[in-house]
Amino acid sequence: MVKEQTMTDEQIAKAVRDAVAALNQALAEAARHNVAVTLRTTAHQTATGAEQVVVEPRIFKLL
Repeated sequence: MVKEQTMTDEQIAKAVRDAVAALNQALAEAARHNVAVTLRTTAHQTATGAEQVVVEPRIFKLL
């Protein structure tokens, strides 16, 4: 049996900040290569009733 490890609030906050920083770096790199990226967010309700936000990227090459 695998024991599920839960993250602390601080660990979750750090993971989110790190993910946003990585996304910002990727978007900056895309812009340097004339690749346009738009992000669309949608919200869904999970089986437990919690809201889950989903981000969908649309990627275009600028000619």
